[in-house]
Amino acid sequence: MSIATAYDTAARAYDAQLAQNPVAAWMRRELWKHYARAIAPNARVLDFTAGTGADAMYLARRGAQVVASDVSPGMLEELKRRAGQAELEIETRVLAADALDRLDAGAFDAAISSFAGINTIENLPRLAQHLAQLLKPRGRVILHALNSFCLWETLNQLAHLCAPRARSARTRIGGEFITLRFHQPQQLYRDAFASLFELRELYALSVIAAPTWVLRAPRLAPLIFPIDRAVGRAFPAAGDFFVLDLEKR
Repeated sequence: MSIATAYDTAARAYDAQLAQNPVAAWMRRELWKHYARAIAPNARVLDFTAGTGADAMYLARRGAQVVASDVSPGMLEELKRRAGQAELEIETRVLAADALDRLDAGAFDAAISSFAGINTIENLPRLAQHLAQLLKPRGRVILHALNSFCLWETLNQLAHLCAPRARSARTRIGGEFITLRFHQPQQLYRDAFASLFELRELYALSVIAAPTWVLRAPRLAPLIFPIDRAVGRAFPAAGDFFVLDLEKR
């Protein structure tokens, strides 16, 4: 099954499933804080793995002109439905992230990708080239991606007397499995983006904030999340996810 078909199948239930994960909801709020400080309210923004549009709608509410692209028509249909209900204007394009050279809507101030969108893309140096062509000088790229190492996942394995092992490259979306490519953040920057972008910010999210732990002890969440934020700044390669903020050279 293709990635597009898997996400088409998941589109209707995607947001509801994500909302059940308190760590995912917290990471979304952290991302929005980052967008608010890095992207001007009236910016022109490309969300190139837009999904059902949570980030695109947040930015549109702040006054941004958003172009939302995704490989999944079903996800974009859900985005358009939600944007219509909210009376927000968001331009949508059915387009794979590794084919942004086909996008005839350049001159963006910023580009974003969240919740492992880039972990499904094979050729990231080519993606970097396409983004550089689409962005204005000093344009920003903010990536939220799965890390190749996760501290809480490793601790969980040790607690169950299991030897730490590599993260599973297959995940279930829409009832089907798709393949993910995990990245070490500094190496990702060096290998794919350093020649075209300067590194502005790098930090981890969900270093010690494991979804199952927070669900079992929700009263600890107000303590866990600030600690996780601080640890993620100190150890950007230790989280379930990392955030890479880049500026076009």
